[in-house]
Amino acid sequence: MSQQLKLREAVPKDAQSLLDFLKKASQQSDFISFDDMKDVTVQDEEIALDAIFQSQYDELIVAVLEDEIIGYCRLENIDDQKAEFGVVVDKDFWNNGIASFFLEEAIDWSSGSPLEKLILEVYKNNPAAIHIYQKYGFTTELTKDKTLVMSKMVK
Repeated sequence: MSQQLKLREAVPKDAQSLLDFLKKASQQSDFISFDDMKDVTVQDEEIALDAIFQSQYDELIVAVLEDEIIGYCRLENIDDQKAEFGVVVDKDFWNNGIASFFLEEAIDWSSGSPLEKLILEVYKNNPAAIHIYQKYGFTTELTKDKTLVMSKMVK
């Protein structure tokens, strides 16, 4: 990648770009669905992004390349000590280390927040994702029919 990749916190003005990205990403992989987002308006997304930006328990980081969102990482608070973690990268940019950048940023952000534990759910048939989560210290907490629930203590 010769262009400059930037990771930064998402802000309300990213709403349209983020919705466009999520729609595109849902068509590239069976691991993400856009169905529950298709009725979300840009205004709804702006409000949600503002709430995330203001929160000490939630975070949304975007990867931007040439003013286009090509990935995002979300920490969504479950309670005062735990957050659910998720990462999505545009398929055209898989295997470029972007997921690793997201994990490093998310873990770093979490360690400075009140959160103590990150939790994620990953499909068993997604070995690349499982490998990277294990590389960053996530361990399997629960095995379900199609997924694994993994977690990592950040404090």
